[in-house]
Amino acid sequence: MLLPPREGEAWGCLDLPGHPDRRIEARGPFQSSPVPPLDQVAFYVNDFALSHESPWQIPRLTAGAPETPPLPDPGVFPASWDAPGHAAFHAVFGDAMQAIRQRQLLKVVPVSNATAHLTKDPAPALHRLLHPARIAGMGHAAAWCHGAGGFATITPEVLFELSGTRLTTMALAGTVDAEHEADLRQGPKLAREHEIVVDELHRRLANLGRVSLTAREIVPLGNVRHLRTTLTVDLPSVPQGQALNDLIHLLHPTPALGISPRTPETLAELNSYRDRCGVPAAFGAPFGVAWPGGAVFLVAIRGLFWQGHTLHLPAGGGLVAGSVFENEWAELELKRNWVRHAFHLDAPHG
Repeated sequence: MLLPPREGEAWGCLDLPGHPDRRIEARGPFQSSPVPPLDQVAFYVNDFALSHESPWQIPRLTAGAPETPPLPDPGVFPASWDAPGHAAFHAVFGDAMQAIRQRQLLKVVPVSNATAHLTKDPAPALHRLLHPARIAGMGHAAAWCHGAGGFATITPEVLFELSGTRLTTMALAGTVDAEHEADLRQGPKLAREHEIVVDELHRRLANLGRVSLTAREIVPLGNVRHLRTTLTVDLPSVPQGQALNDLIHLLHPTPALGISPRTPETLAELNSYRDRCGVPAAFGAPFGVAWPGGAVFLVAIRGLFWQGHTLHLPAGGGLVAGSVFENEWAELELKRNWVRHAFHLDAPHG
């Protein structure tokens, strides 16, 4: 068991999907490497553009989940947020929908961002908030704190898992609140959004082996509902070293958080949309951990991101033909409110 991180201390944690009581937690200092070691645990930390040349971080100490600590003082977090950038997102929405109408794109996920001012390092408080006993049924906790920056998420999305030669991933697209769950079964827009992600993932995986798909299902996470399809492929050998990097580049970003079709030109346009809305570089990035014979990579969404004294709360939504701005903006607000509740940001301050 590791004690809560001290202010400014390098720290990371990641929950293992399917095991609500299993977590890998690590404390620095970390040694950077372009590839993971073959014989020990290493964390994968990168930005959305995958621009880091040595994204693997090898920790000094690792442990499982700590004992449940008391909740932090809610005064650690800001009492108010600046309004998210409505005008910037509206402009990006217009440009993206024009590209969809002109059939240059099938789907794209722009992001809106809200900000607040921090007065102290949030890592120790987030360490307590993210305990598995507190987030059961809400998603997978992941956090990375290094220097003056970091993020903490309770994400519903797994980029992929590896167990030996078996790779499992998911198409997670289509979001409503609990009251409108029936729309996930009946709404053509949500079904189309989901199928674009399924088809694109199937196409990317097909070169690796025979792909198996589960039936589409509705996943409840608090007051939010998602559509999910699980895809599995058996690889010819256990991926190690650079092969893990190649899989990350193959699958990130999925159309669930990226763009379709995915080309160097469309990815550049997606990054331009993100820059225009002030989206933190780590939002939507793959974050994972590898060990001998296995690995898990999550998608860093539904969380808080900070650099220095600026705290960010981003949220993204998928646009396809027929998307309506007011509906998409409401979906972003649903996701932001989910994060505020999950991280106790709606608790009384003072």
